[in-house]
Amino acid sequence: MKVDRSKAGSIDLEEFLSRPLLAHIATGSDEGARNSLFWFLWEDGALWFILEEGFNTLQARVRGDPRVAVGLADFDPKSGLLEHVSIRGRASIEGWNDARASRLLRRYYRQLDGYVEPPVAPDEKVTGRLPMTFLKVVPESVVLRDHTYRENVVKRPR
Repeated sequence: MKVDRSKAGSIDLEEFLSRPLLAHIATGSDEGARNSLFWFLWEDGALWFILEEGFNTLQARVRGDPRVAVGLADFDPKSGLLEHVSIRGRASIEGWNDARASRLLRRYYRQLDGYVEPPVAPDEKVTGRLPMTFLKVVPESVVLRDHTYRENVVKRPR
């Protein structure tokens, strides 16, 4: 995997991808570019996304052309934090895995006030109306950009 760190600042890829951020997945289609928004899990050198088979056309687009781009940003206007990671790679549709799904969902649900860990991981019988799968994206290139701006915008007292 090629990594461009020319403007990475202090971004550590592993730490950045451990954050519960939203990922934009861009794919191509006969009608033009398409963009989908998902929660993700970074594991085993790949991004993993939960999909409900047939819910949208993402699976069909990936089966037709596995090239994808994934954009992730962490932005906090109060602190001036603005970090961006762009990933280009190949996607594939993978079978369901209860343990992986549980790890992915817990990353996000743990952020909720009052969240209580479920006693068991979700399984295929309760995850959705249609068969559940994973979209796996293996990065071929990664670009890290640190656009944090606080020092340039906020005046320091003298």
